[in-house]
Amino acid sequence: MMVGFYNGVNGVKTAEFGHNAIGNDVSNINTVGYKTSTTEFKSLFYTTLNSASSSPVYSQIGLGSTKMATSLNFTQGSLQTTDNVFDMAIDGDGFFGLIGVDGEQYFTRNGEFAKDKNGDLVNRSGMYLLGSTAALAPAALGESALGKLGVTDGNVEAYTLPVGQEVKLNAINDQTKINLPDILYVPATPTTQVSYLGYLDSTIKTEHQSVELSSETLEAQIDKDNNTIIVAGNLHQTPEVHYPNSADKEVAITITDKDGKSVEIKTQTLDGGAFVIGFDNAMAGLNLDGELEYKATAIVPQQIANTQTFTTDLWAPNGDKNILQLEFTKQVPQGENIVFEALASVLGPDGEIISVSQGELRFNEKGALLSNTLGGINNGGANVELNLGTPYDENIPNSGFNGLRPAEQSDPELVVKKNGKPEGLLEKYSMSDSGDILAVFDNGDMTTVAKVALYHFQNNQGLSKASENIYQASPNSGEPIFFTDANGDVVYGAAIRNYTLEMSNVNLGVSLTDMIIIQKMFDASSKSITTADEMIKNAINMKR
Repeated sequence: MMVGFYNGVNGVKTAEFGHNAIGNDVSNINTVGYKTSTTEFKSLFYTTLNSASSSPVYSQIGLGSTKMATSLNFTQGSLQTTDNVFDMAIDGDGFFGLIGVDGEQYFTRNGEFAKDKNGDLVNRSGMYLLGSTAALAPAALGESALGKLGVTDGNVEAYTLPVGQEVKLNAINDQTKINLPDILYVPATPTTQVSYLGYLDSTIKTEHQSVELSSETLEAQIDKDNNTIIVAGNLHQTPEVHYPNSADKEVAITITDKDGKSVEIKTQTLDGGAFVIGFDNAMAGLNLDGELEYKATAIVPQQIANTQTFTTDLWAPNGDKNILQLEFTKQVPQGENIVFEALASVLGPDGEIISVSQGELRFNEKGALLSNTLGGINNGGANVELNLGTPYDENIPNSGFNGLRPAEQSDPELVVKKNGKPEGLLEKYSMSDSGDILAVFDNGDMTTVAKVALYHFQNNQGLSKASENIYQASPNSGEPIFFTDANGDVVYGAAIRNYTLEMSNVNLGVSLTDMIIIQKMFDASSKSITTADEMIKNAINMKR
């Protein structure tokens, strides 16, 4: 009967232990990254009444149960979306590494992290998240970047790093806290190459203009007896006339005598550009005794130059956005070859001229580029190579057409390709599923700044619980390890989701059901105590 007391007492204590474990799980149902505990019980010990030598079986009486241990259940918790870029959830096996102010290393599944005032990633308790960070170098900001920050004195703590680099995890014992500066800067990549593909307007345009004819080509016949003058000429005799065969075009001839008296007479050209005019001096009264001076002008159609201007941005080494201006002027009159005079200018942000280059582009009758004498141009310290096309080579089919070429169209299409990028300031931080913390810049660049370490253990359930939902390694869990592939490179074996948190894996229905069972266990154990008490009382009363 006394054994019944001890069995009941041990049952009550065991039920209390189980109730505490389940109650703790229920209270942490909303704790991020919390892992539920499973209580394990065992028999306390047994008393042997007889051995197998005197009976076919052992005859033993149990002396109650007791708590054995609580084992952690590391099943995946549900993932909850958040609005914090540094909220991280491990989708799979693994733990975040933490280092406390005491220098001790801890591990957790709770991925609630944020930047502190020093730029370090910390959890809510101020423990530092562990990982590997890229090598950052101090940077001097350009005027454009300082203007974006609203700073004039230039006294800004800024850092830079290579764009497009990959950050790999250091050795497992070389992980450090992750620091993310507020100001990251990538310098401008200057423009050094600009290529053009398109058309130059070679349409022949004309307008009537006044052209002075060569006076030496004029033939004059003076008849002093009849007081008349006949002047003849031909537009062909003046090379500056673009269309010398023009008929019915006005020619004005001014005749001046030695006394300075002059008279103007007009006529129309004949077929072939010839003109003849007779003049009766009786009315004009010119002095025919001295030498006469003749000046003739013609109002004829003349080709006018086509001028086109192309502009594009250039990025200077100091971060300024300069302007490349190309001006093409067609030489007139257009002959068998088509020639465009080219003027290239680089203008600064305020419109000031930085550099100028001149040359010409010559094309054959089919529009193939024959030669280009326009050289490179200076872009605030960086030489810019202008690619306007490869000259024609008779040994290469279809050569001479891969750049600019003449065409009779007033609005030609143009394709400009160039290198270079503006300077960039940090716009925001982002993350990838592979644990990379990325810096996104306002010029479109993106690069890896740090990589979060993901630790694994041979036996997760052997971890030792510390405070605030964190763990420490123990001899039972083994030392933390990194997963590696066949090449020895670190692999996660899981994904890290940002803007996400892993919630508790407590199943409320199961926990409440277990609590009811534990309650019944407690009731039954306490009942066995009262029953044993009644039995002892009855045994004592039998003596009376």
